[in-house]
Amino acid sequence: MKCLVPIPTDSVDSLKCEKETGIGYQVVPVKLNDGRCFDQVVASEGCIIQVRGYEAVAFAPDDLASVSVNHKRWNFRDVSHARNKTRAASA
Repeated sequence: MKCLVPIPTDSVDSLKCEKETGIGYQVVPVKLNDGRCFDQVVASEGCIIQVRGYEAVAFAPDDLASVSVNHKRWNFRDVSHARNKTRAASA
């Protein structure tokens, strides 16, 4: 089972005002407190469920500095994409 990372309440409230990227989810950029940014992250039901290029969410809820919506689509349900990036990074 994948790890779900809860989004802080103030960010969830702003996401609720935005349109969905697809049915039941939004693609959002995430900025972390340490300055790292993730451009394509799937948020659903107040949680981050997937980060493009990673098999698991690579940060904790306390690490989140900002979350917004950018709708940069990708087929996040296609697990082969995450595996290919992970395999390429470890080669």
